[in-house]
Amino acid sequence: MKTRLLAVTAAFLIVACKAPQETVPAAPPEPFVPRLSLRPVAVSLAKGATQTFQVEINYPEGARYLRQPVGWGVLEAEGGTINPTGLYTAPKTAGTYHVRVNREDFPEITATATVTVK
Repeated sequence: MKTRLLAVTAAFLIVACKAPQETVPAAPPEPFVPRLSLRPVAVSLAKGATQTFQVEINYPEGARYLRQPVGWGVLEAEGGTINPTGLYTAPKTAGTYHVRVNREDFPEITATATVTVK
């Protein structure tokens, strides 16, 4: 009788320890925070010289892009030109100009570099 009581007690403890909700719920995924980093952020160039700007961005998990989703521009109308790969050509006029890059997938995310042309 004592052996049977121990077996029943052990079975009860095993069942009691295995509650239906024994799995821990997964933590909710962290929200994606888009980032953009521009280099260099300041440069001094001769008139007509070129400078390559580099941009790094992060991507949402599982996202696939055919190209890096960024757009380039020069803020001043006569401040030189920049091509889609980040190659800037300084104007023939000395001054301080600004190159801006923005994320096309998150347009509010931008960065600006200062270019001093001498």
